[in-house]
Amino acid sequence: MMRLAQEVQSVVIAKRLSAYVFVSCHQPKRVVQALKRLPGVTRADLLLGSEAVLLIEEKNFEALQLRLVEVQATPGVRKVSVRLAA
Repeated sequence: MMRLAQEVQSVVIAKRLSAYVFVSCHQPKRVVQALKRLPGVTRADLLLGSEAVLLIEEKNFEALQLRLVEVQATPGVRKVSVRLAA
C-alpha cells in the first residue's frame, strides 16, 4: 500500500480517483459477483483463467485504500494488483 501511496502523489487527481484492480482468485464467477456489490466498483469482468479485473472509482485515496482492503478480504481472492488511472 505504501508504494501505491507514492504513485498517487504523482497523479493529477480530478474529481474522482480511478484504479484498475487485477484480482487472482478461486471460483472467479462467484468472486466477481461478490465484488460487483461493493460500493465504488463501477465494473467487474472475468478474464481468461482464474482472474478478474475491476474498475474502482472513489472520491479520494483514503476511500480507495479502504475499498482495496475490502477487495482483498473477499472470500476466494488470492492476490490483488492495482494500477491507477492517469
